[in-house]
Amino acid sequence: MNKDTINESVNMINCALDLERKVTAVKFLFTREEFENADAIKIKGKIPYCVMVKSAMAGKGTKAEAENFACNGAAKALGIVEPDQNALSGNHYKNLGLHQDLTTAKSAQSNTTFCTHKNYGIMVKPLEEFNESPDVVLIVSNTYNLMRIMQGYTYVFGYNTSIKMSGNQAVCSECTAFPFESNNINVSLFCSGTRYNARWGENELITGFPFNRFTAIVGGVVATLDSVEPDDKKKKIEKRFNDSGLKCPEINYNRNYFTPAAPE
Repeated sequence: MNKDTINESVNMINCALDLERKVTAVKFLFTREEFENADAIKIKGKIPYCVMVKSAMAGKGTKAEAENFACNGAAKALGIVEPDQNALSGNHYKNLGLHQDLTTAKSAQSNTTFCTHKNYGIMVKPLEEFNESPDVVLIVSNTYNLMRIMQGYTYVFGYNTSIKMSGNQAVCSECTAFPFESNNINVSLFCSGTRYNARWGENELITGFPFNRFTAIVGGVVATLDSVEPDDKKKKIEKRFNDSGLKCPEINYNRNYFTPAAPE
């Protein structure tokens, strides 16, 4: 996908939804050469992956290799380092006090998605800054906007039955590794670690999905807005489209699927 198409889709979703943070994307970098050539600032020191994501959502793209990961759980989930036996056995989760016993911890660990490939590093930056196709798209917003994203997904792809969440390893595993490995969307409630380190709002959630589904999901969000949005939101959406210079989709007032005048 070329940069113009990426930018148009980013602008469209920002018109259809009132997003406070930038749509962000992740690209896996498999070799040192690819890492060196990646168009982003290399992190100095160590930083949690989820903080890299939040920084990108504020407009600052970065790239990181193994030495830059402050959170070993994220490094394992993203294929930067190999998971050790302490992690694979469930002992790490149990010792953190996250599960009642080792067998429960082992079951949880077995269902926590880790990338099955080995990466040299990653690049995280606003989607609009990519000149090439990234791998996973991340959006953080309120529950209403994530509802709309899921409605857009459902419009195109139908009912999703693969959502998985645990309240742990939210940004790295649930919304980056799992969408990449499954080629599907996921939604996460965040985890305590990222809420502490990245200082997300209490009412924010995160969704992640493969970049190859981005334009389809945006199209679904736009296609459903006339059916699902109330008039006050339609007015704001129409204004955002008009202000952006993009063609506004057809909007009919006093019409949606949940009002008394809705068609049978």
